[in-house]
Amino acid sequence: MGSSLPRRETELKARGLVPGLIIQLEVRVGDRVETYSTRVEDVTEEQFAVLVPMRGHQHRPVPAGTGLRIRYGHGNQPLTFVTTSLGASPDGELLFLAPPRHIEHSDRRSAFRLPMALPLIALYRMVIDGQSEEPVDLKATIVDLSEGGACLSTRNPIALHEWLGIEFELPGGGPLRARLRVVGVESPGFGRVNLRVHCMFADIRLSDRDRIARYLMRRQIELRRRGQL
Repeated sequence: MGSSLPRRETELKARGLVPGLIIQLEVRVGDRVETYSTRVEDVTEEQFAVLVPMRGHQHRPVPAGTGLRIRYGHGNQPLTFVTTSLGASPDGELLFLAPPRHIEHSDRRSAFRLPMALPLIALYRMVIDGQSEEPVDLKATIVDLSEGGACLSTRNPIALHEWLGIEFELPGGGPLRARLRVVGVESPGFGRVNLRVHCMFADIRLSDRDRIARYLMRRQIELRRRGQL
């Protein structure tokens, strides 16, 4: 009989962490959080390997010791865990990561989502490398907001996985800019003409994320005080 897989490796694969899986990798770069899509190449008891993230056709290496957050889907569940970079392979193609201690269920966006009708200062498409801006003026309104993302209402055609640049002003909180990754698109329902475009913040200053969190907390307290939550 062949030898069985180590228990830890079996546990990870049972949670969907298998070669070929596409994952979202979040890493802090200065005062920003950047998000990359990459693919799992190998899983062992001691580590797992992914393709080194790329942006603009350039490798974006992650130094050993850097903390990261991984998000992925397994079945119908969004899952997340934290890990640490173990460094790259000699050819620079693979990034080795420490196996997670805990894998948790996590919505891509925070549990509290604030319904609103907030017009945007600007919304624009971004070239596929996520760096260059394409001067296409899009019209949209934020119809709900959370720490992790926003839902937009728009008549402009927007595709799943597309990158968007956004600028808007929090009521009483000043303007902020971010890059969005489209994670869902809903066709207009009966009697509607606008798409619902669900987005996650893929590149946003930590200070701006904190401003959103504080704003949402204040609004949540207000709504509870009025008995609306």
